[in-house]
Amino acid sequence: MTNRLSLLLLFAALLTIALLSSCHRDPYKVDLSGIECDLSVRDLGNAIFETPPNELAARAESLKQEYGNALNIYSSVIGLGDISDERWSSAFILFATDLRNLELWDDVKRVFPDNKNLEKELEEAFRHYKYYFPDRVIPEVIVCISVFNNSIIVDDSLLMVSLDRYLGADSKYYPSLGIYSYQARKMTPAHIATDCMYAWAATEWDYREIGYGIRNLLNSMLHEAKLVYFTKRMMPSVADTLLHGFTADQLEFCRQGEREMWEYLVGHDLLFSTDGFLIRKFTGEAPFTTYFSEESPGRAIVWIGFRIIEKFMNSNPSVTMEELMSMADCQAILSGARYNPN
Repeated sequence: MTNRLSLLLLFAALLTIALLSSCHRDPYKVDLSGIECDLSVRDLGNAIFETPPNELAARAESLKQEYGNALNIYSSVIGLGDISDERWSSAFILFATDLRNLELWDDVKRVFPDNKNLEKELEEAFRHYKYYFPDRVIPEVIVCISVFNNSIIVDDSLLMVSLDRYLGADSKYYPSLGIYSYQARKMTPAHIATDCMYAWAATEWDYREIGYGIRNLLNSMLHEAKLVYFTKRMMPSVADTLLHGFTADQLEFCRQGEREMWEYLVGHDLLFSTDGFLIRKFTGEAPFTTYFSEESPGRAIVWIGFRIIEKFMNSNPSVTMEELMSMADCQAILSGARYNPN
């Protein structure tokens, strides 16, 4: 009888330990053994601007074969038009020999002498992506300069990074382009990988295609938060300041003021507001969130949404990332999170 009781007590203890372990499982830590992702970064900028001028005509034709539709997308972004146009080669040569573009390229190469760090970061991120979404396509990654047109260019199977948009907060180019300091602060090499993963998620799970219904603040907040949460799952070691684009002080404001911000939203009955202006003010890029204080970051509400998504996923471990990203019922997410900040 004693032995039987001892065995039962041992079993109960082991079960308790197992339950406690599962409750405290870190959802960001996954076993990637056996997950391969041979990702390489192609340098279109180098292919263009390191070509001698007398070889550019021939290079224009070879680039069409090497890059295909990616070159066509790039050409459209920089304003050269369709690569099948008979006048395209002449426009391409003018672009590639423009002294301002050559100067910009020299500055880009000083900041990015190679792409090894970016390649390593993205390869690890897309290993996580393949773990969570084994049937989805891993994009081709290309770096270039877009002459400040776009930071990240995304297509069905393409992720293109404009390096001239990541030259550093103190870049000489940004003030004359009307880029504010709070924006330039995030235009650094360290922000590229997180921007890539966020942009990829925003394309794979487009707001309009998910079917949230009437656009309101809750839907907009949680959709944006999903994209940030996705980025964190793909890059679990990323610093919270990089993940959210906040300064350390702004992040601390959110942590200390989480309850007050949430009470403001609930107390003013804003979560189900369909006012487009109000939604943009809360979720758009800004130096701070007007409704809170000048110490708050812009998009502080997305940080709250991220906290809700985290709690939802921690409370519902059976929900997969694929299911989360496709969930259209944001009220169900809020209810399932049992969100109640202290």
